[in-house]
Amino acid sequence: MAESSNIRTLQMIDLDIVKAVVQICDAHHLRYYMLGGTMLGAVRHQGFIPWDDDIDLGMPRRDYERFLKIAPDLLPAAYRIVNYRNTPSFQYYITRVVDEDTKVIEERIGNDTRYTHASIDIFPVDGTPNNRMLRKLYFFRVLFHRAMMSLCYKDSIDRKRPRGTAEKMLLWVMERIPVEKMTTPGRQKEAIDRLLRKQSVRKSEYIGNIMGAYRTREIVPKSWYGKGKYYQFEDIRLRGFSDADAYLTYTYGDYMQLPPEEQRKTHYRLLEAHGVTYQPE
Repeated sequence: MAESSNIRTLQMIDLDIVKAVVQICDAHHLRYYMLGGTMLGAVRHQGFIPWDDDIDLGMPRRDYERFLKIAPDLLPAAYRIVNYRNTPSFQYYITRVVDEDTKVIEERIGNDTRYTHASIDIFPVDGTPNNRMLRKLYFFRVLFHRAMMSLCYKDSIDRKRPRGTAEKMLLWVMERIPVEKMTTPGRQKEAIDRLLRKQSVRKSEYIGNIMGAYRTREIVPKSWYGKGKYYQFEDIRLRGFSDADAYLTYTYGDYMQLPPEEQRKTHYRLLEAHGVTYQPE
């Protein structure tokens, strides 16, 4: 899959958002790390994965909360922090920094009448119980509330994402339960927040962002995060894992091998940016 000009335009918009976020982090001594495909892109491509159009950053909980407090007054005028706390209709637990001078369609939802904005994702990095059995129980509790939250937005569940047989069966059953009559997405997000906040990053042997795409597979030894190392990412340098090889191997396997073309998915379709309208390519 060749890199399209629309994707590249969206990547550069995202890069500008990252630069603004990192400037705040550096000025206020807030720690962040590249996560997921952003970390992979830095190692394998020294920038964006050519077909990828988003950026994921993680911040240890204390830095994350501090960023949410100070960033609204420091970001450029067109940028806004969006999360469930300040925008009840926002359907995710995590935070996005959006560029309101843009319009994009989120491909996984596939609804051309519901546009959103170009953005980057910021995840809180939290600890987990050190006891193995307690950690498994903790995972179950968080993922239960995450599933209930997702089922409150049945129309937005990603139908294209590969799932195992057990997960498909569970989703089939859960979709037939009137979850919206039992709870609200806000209630589930608050339950998740309480569980995550209880876990100290400093005291935990395994830390990560369980609210990411890979769920518990994003919980890794704290030593892999370490103090962080800087990696080239396009025309800037961003902090990533101290042991990026261990993290990427655990997450992706042979991460230097490009995936088949049919697995190279984009997340967004660009409609408009800074006064310019874009057509599908």
